[in-house]
Amino acid sequence: MKGVGLAALFSLQGDWAFDYALSLARSHKAKLNIFQFLESPYLLRRDVVFIDAEKTKTAPVTPEIIAEKDRDLRFKYDDRLGDYTDVGFRVCEGADEWELRKCFKRGEYDVLVIGYQGKGASFGGTTTIEKFANSFHGPLVLVGPDSADQFFLNEKAKEIVADLNIPDGRWELIKAA
Repeated sequence: MKGVGLAALFSLQGDWAFDYALSLARSHKAKLNIFQFLESPYLLRRDVVFIDAEKTKTAPVTPEIIAEKDRDLRFKYDDRLGDYTDVGFRVCEGADEWELRKCFKRGEYDVLVIGYQGKGASFGGTTTIEKFANSFHGPLVLVGPDSADQFFLNEKAKEIVADLNIPDGRWELIKAA
């Protein structure tokens, strides 16, 4: 395993997913790639994004906004990374599903980790997390929704479960929503 991808979610489950992804990257001496997706009030257009946590203010995407969001992302995780330095950060303007698939295809990570906020949770604004996970062409691990040691795997992840450092009996396959 050369890389672990993490779709950053700013929630309790997102924190659990981060802790697991970092632990997995450390154990395999792999790069941890953290992806944040800019949220837009529009499903198809991504040239206007929310710029505040409350999602009330929008602005056109500019290099300055990308730089600010990148700085915020690094700041959020900097202390929690400790001495682990093999980390990449990417603020993505495109749709979550498309960007994550593209980066996997390019070999930026070998397994994707996402916080599981609950059955049927929206993902990328166009699908559910379960539909995305089951259609993803690589190993995908959902962490949560009820505890940090609760894991849901897609079929590709099941094939490499021995490499995922998940204790027996702590995981199950992702079921369709």
